[in-house]
Amino acid sequence: MKNIAKILQLVLVNHFYKLNAGFFIFLFFALFGVVRGGQLIEFHLGIIQAILGSPLFLWIIIVIWGLYTLKCINYITKRLLEPGLNFLTCLNRLPKKQVWGWMCLVHFEVYFPVISYVIIIITVAIKAHQYQQALIILITNLIFFFASVQVYFTCLQLHSFESFVLKFRISNRVFSKPYFLYPLFFIWEERKLMLLLTKFFTLVYLYGFIQFYEPYRYDIRPILLSVLLIIAAHTTIIFQIRSFENNFLLFGRNLPIAIWKRFMQLFGLYLVLLIPEILFVWKGYPLHFHVVDYFQILCMIIALPAFFHAILYTSIMNGDEYMKVVFTILSVLFFLILYDLGILLFVFVALLAFVFFYFHYYEYEGANLVNGSKS
Repeated sequence: MKNIAKILQLVLVNHFYKLNAGFFIFLFFALFGVVRGGQLIEFHLGIIQAILGSPLFLWIIIVIWGLYTLKCINYITKRLLEPGLNFLTCLNRLPKKQVWGWMCLVHFEVYFPVISYVIIIITVAIKAHQYQQALIILITNLIFFFASVQVYFTCLQLHSFESFVLKFRISNRVFSKPYFLYPLFFIWEERKLMLLLTKFFTLVYLYGFIQFYEPYRYDIRPILLSVLLIIAAHTTIIFQIRSFENNFLLFGRNLPIAIWKRFMQLFGLYLVLLIPEILFVWKGYPLHFHVVDYFQILCMIIALPAFFHAILYTSIMNGDEYMKVVFTILSVLFFLILYDLGILLFVFVALLAFVFFYFHYYEYEGANLVNGSKS
């Protein structure tokens, strides 16, 4: 029994958290990193009281939990259908109650961030004698939980290999689209839920920051730190884009395109990806930034994703290694932004991204070929 639990945690749960590490880094900083330690309890109690005191806010939170549930379902079902995990069908030889129980364990572990917060909210609601709100929260989360478990159970019981091959192929239809935007079409086709959830949470966070944070004097650093969290939330998407490029777009290296043009296309790719945030940040004008400072924000929004993309050319990294590098870079940038180095910081980041890109773009392919020949 212990071996089954370890296997399920290793191939399903741990992989889920690694794949969504950028999202959870963003969530952690948004909930715990932007508030002083002494005000942390008051901050979360204020959020909980707002949830319990406003029916609209309560249903918004329920919708967010529902979206997270869909995220879990989308990941686990796709993971169960991967050909490399066909061995999990051996669980079908167990009694159905046991299989259902193992799926409960899987969803409990991937849904745990919500469960822990829900327990706190229900506890506060009961102490405040808000039993109706507590009951609504409990019932909706039980529905989300057991519906998810039933989907996993059915997927495992009716397991059949379905090839999740890229839905759009190199065809006349695809060639009508700009070459440098192919990765975004892949994200939209194959990682749609990841993309939509990332955009939802980043835009909600940006709206909340602009709406409720009022600086006592002009200071661009808070909005820059918020943008830093937004880029952190996109790091998993950046890793998916780089993986797609490495798996499906190696032919592009043979195209007669100058290296500087390729780098500009990389800028263009992330400019398009982050258009919602680039436009939405204007809601912070003129309280949080002046027109001149907007160029600093724009430079940051474009340079950082390109930099995170470029470092993936330096070596062959898995998702875990990549997120450790990203977390280190984000921590350094956090303190550099506090020193208020201005736009020069992000110009330097863009130049550093170009250096990595210039010296490793073709070298990375060679490394893959060498590794392939050795294997």
